[in-house]
Amino acid sequence: MMMVRGLVVALLSATPLLLQAHHSVALNFSEEVMSLEGAVSGIRWVNPHASFVLEVTNDDGTTDKWLVELLARVALERRGFDFDALQEGTQIQLTGRVGYRQHTLYFVEAVLPNGRIIVTRRSGP
Repeated sequence: MMMVRGLVVALLSATPLLLQAHHSVALNFSEEVMSLEGAVSGIRWVNPHASFVLEVTNDDGTTDKWLVELLARVALERRGFDFDALQEGTQIQLTGRVGYRQHTLYFVEAVLPNGRIIVTRRSGP
């Protein structure tokens, strides 16, 4: 009985950690979508969220750095994401959901210089 009670206490104690381990995109990103053009840098294909920096050159010559978040690497692999398509220095036109933090986007799609479109989800079944 004491062992069962200890197990229940341990499971209940770990529940907040398990619930905090993953969160909805809705907590950090709005439904507003925008497009930017820039160069890919600082790629991190890791869990829990892959990310890269999009360096956008403004009309006045200054550069803004946008943090672009994606799904976890494991989820991207399951969906057939083309990791080789996004390399350091690649110029892309990125469409993403605007983040609640300044200069953050959630990846929707990227258009490569050759016109190829990269998305996080394959179309079809």
